Amino acid sequence: MDAKRRGRTINIMAAALVLAVGTGVGLIVFLVMRANADVALRRSLVSALALREEWVARDLHAGRARIQMVATRPFLARQLAMADRGRPDTHYVQVMRGLAAFRGMGLSALILYTAKGQLFAQAGAFMAHPVLAVPLRHELGTTLLWNPRQRFVIRAVVPMYRHRTIVGWVAGEAPLPDIERLLRSAKRLRAAANLALCGPRVTAMSCFPDTLAPTQPFPRLARRYQGRPLPMSYALAGHKGYVVTRNYLGSRVAAAYEPVDDTGLGMALTMNFAALYAPVYREFALVLPLIIGVMGAALLLLRWQLAPLVQALVESGRRAREAHARLRDSQNYMQAVLRDVDEGITTISESGIVETFNPGMERLFGYRAAEVIGRNVSMLMPEPYRSAHDDYLRRYRDTGVAHVIGGAGRELVARRKDGQEFPMDLHVSEFFVDGRRRFIGTIRDATGRKEAERRMEHRATHDALTDLPGRVLINTRAEQLIRRAERSGQLFAVMFLDLDGFKGINDRLGHAAGDQLLRMVADRLKKTLRVEDMVGRIGGDEFVVLVTNLVAVADAAIVADKILKALSQPYEIGSACLGCGVSIGIAFYPRDGRDAEELIKRSDLAMYEVKRAGRGGYHYVDDPICEKTTPDIEGVCAVHRALGGDELALYWRPVRACQGAGLVALTGLLRWRNLGHDMPDGGDCAATTAEAAFCTALAEWMLREVRRGLRSLAGGLPALPPVLIGLSPPLFCDAHLPERFAAILAEEGAPLGPIAVAVREADVRADLEGACAAAARWQAHGLLVALIHYGADLTAGVPLRAFKPALLCLDEAWVAAAGTPETAAHLAAVTASAHALAIPVIATGVTSASERGLATACGCDGYEGDAAGAPLPIGACEAWFPAVAKTDRWQSPPS
Repeated sequence: MDAKRRGRTINIMAAALVLAVGTGVGLIVFLVMRANADVALRRSLVSALALREEWVARDLHAGRARIQMVATRPFLARQLAMADRGRPDTHYVQVMRGLAAFRGMGLSALILYTAKGQLFAQAGAFMAHPVLAVPLRHELGTTLLWNPRQRFVIRAVVPMYRHRTIVGWVAGEAPLPDIERLLRSAKRLRAAANLALCGPRVTAMSCFPDTLAPTQPFPRLARRYQGRPLPMSYALAGHKGYVVTRNYLGSRVAAAYEPVDDTGLGMALTMNFAALYAPVYREFALVLPLIIGVMGAALLLLRWQLAPLVQALVESGRRAREAHARLRDSQNYMQAVLRDVDEGITTISESGIVETFNPGMERLFGYRAAEVIGRNVSMLMPEPYRSAHDDYLRRYRDTGVAHVIGGAGRELVARRKDGQEFPMDLHVSEFFVDGRRRFIGTIRDATGRKEAERRMEHRATHDALTDLPGRVLINTRAEQLIRRAERSGQLFAVMFLDLDGFKGINDRLGHAAGDQLLRMVADRLKKTLRVEDMVGRIGGDEFVVLVTNLVAVADAAIVADKILKALSQPYEIGSACLGCGVSIGIAFYPRDGRDAEELIKRSDLAMYEVKRAGRGGYHYVDDPICEKTTPDIEGVCAVHRALGGDELALYWRPVRACQGAGLVALTGLLRWRNLGHDMPDGGDCAATTAEAAFCTALAEWMLREVRRGLRSLAGGLPALPPVLIGLSPPLFCDAHLPERFAAILAEEGAPLGPIAVAVREADVRADLEGACAAAARWQAHGLLVALIHYGADLTAGVPLRAFKPALLCLDEAWVAAAGTPETAAHLAAVTASAHALAIPVIATGVTSASERGLATACGCDGYEGDAAGAPLPIGACEAWFPAVAKTDRWQSPPS
């Protein structure tokens, strides 16, 4: 009886102990799980908000950047400057096309104002009635707008500068649909999640529609609820963090808050506690009866199995001690191995906590083991891997899908204690200890291997001589640009460059000099092009240039002009001064080809058109040649020596009136003395500059000398005659030279008399349309245009009504042949046609009084030649000026 009582007592005590232990363990596990859930929730909210804040900040800055890019266009700035000065705008259609092109880059509306606030041009429609408008801090003139129809739109007003002076303003709007999708995407986190975006308002705040109220903005919302700050108030104050509090609806929430970069906006991501833990409590209520039933069954078993269980526990303890001893020996062995291997080896728990950190890891990362063990392994990772690591582990536990664990390993980026990032080869394996999942990672520094691979890849894709990209890399980049252009519709150009005269230099000076020249050419090309453009060498003296982000086809001509100018400068190689021009063929995507090979091939064919036309210029596919000559070797060196050595001289040739022999004009003649040679005593200015057409500096020097000479004579004269300056076709057609000439004249002070630029009739006839456009540019900048060497073959080739020069200079052949009645009649008809258009006619090559009489009889207004006077320096021709003939035909260009 006593034995039964003692047995019953033992059973009751054992049952009570089992119930107490089971209940305590269950409660502890529940509390630990809830605490872990809180930690995971905090990390999840903070990392999720950080990603969305970065997204919103990037969208805001990108929207403003697209509007700001319009303000950097020099063409628009020049048009606004002209409009502000009240000058007629002849490029309004191009401006509107440019604005339309910018709208295709993600802008919904654009408007241009002059510096005086006058509307210049507009494209698209601005948001008319924004429900909410929040100005952005540190972004003057930038506002984030919202209304139910257009949703989120950024509006910015940006000044436009020209020569560091504000010439106007551009205002634009860019839709931001990604922000709307971002706010709605918070539902994917949890059904009770809410993502809000707000801006400050003195003591309150203005909030845009959030996840829970996608159509309801809050123009004015208090920053506190029941005396406690709302999470958004911390973000608007510039703070970043996590808090458990109540929202403006009174619900208890966990919230992460963060400011949106430096815009003054704030973001908050909240999670409702009641909704978050409701499923946990429901599941616990369902499991509790099952736990009680299991514990009851265990109590029944205790009654019959207590004695055998005690014996089994004793035996189990013995086996556990033996296993522990074996495990201790195995651990000692493994620790000895881990200490001696070169690779870094670490083990982490299922939640990412570091448990072991061998000496190899200490050498790789610079941490001591005690600094890392017990902390999350993400501390060894840079962003964005650090923020995504916990989500990756959780996804693997839930789905079993892994990208790093198992397999052959992967190459990733790690972060040392000093902040340095380095590539590593990582292999991760999974194992279980006591039923709990663990991970072991083996790490090797991949810096040396990556550097070796980079050098090998560089050698394989770059030219060994110039270190420029080779054909393979050029083709790869071109295909990337094609794919981008297919999505954006953006224009880009492929330029094929071939050096002129390179073979002669290579043959004459040797391959070493040729190689050095190629390296110098490559260096000039890299300095001339923008960062986003690419230049490569595909063999010999052939280069390919990829020019991106073109708004119009004409933009490629600007780049080609820069390349021509850069490569036409002399090359100092040893003691030799060398010149080497370039011929450029230009193809455009998608106009001239749909793949890289076709574009390069078409640009190569266009380059050969330049070669056939005389070299030294550029040519579009299927377009007429745009002649831009480049100098030969001797011409380059001679001109640069002359400009730098004070070898140039300006002579003046008089043009006299046929009636009275008064001075009606002067022709400027440029001369220089080559080293070791006498100064030549013949040749006119047009012929002289044609030998060095590449040199804009030469033309500018001549203009300054003309103005200086006229100013020295201006004191005692009632009026000064017009002066003719001859230009070669490339200089005459240069779109920027008229503006440069006008700037030089403005630097010298008030004009002293008309300045006329002279161009040959044969050059005008070769490209009448281009010459007419060039003449209009010169006239728009206040300079006259003279047509010289007219009718070199005794025919009237260029229609004067179309070209409309201010002065017509006949070729010498007319005077030489004017003795025959037929030629004299023809010449009289030409002068009559010119007079009908109010164009004075000058006969050239007049050497005698009889030839002057012939010119006068045929209706010529003036004559030039030996009979008029030999060319003289300015100091020797003062006797001409008292006889200046007055005429009103020079006061303005013909209309």
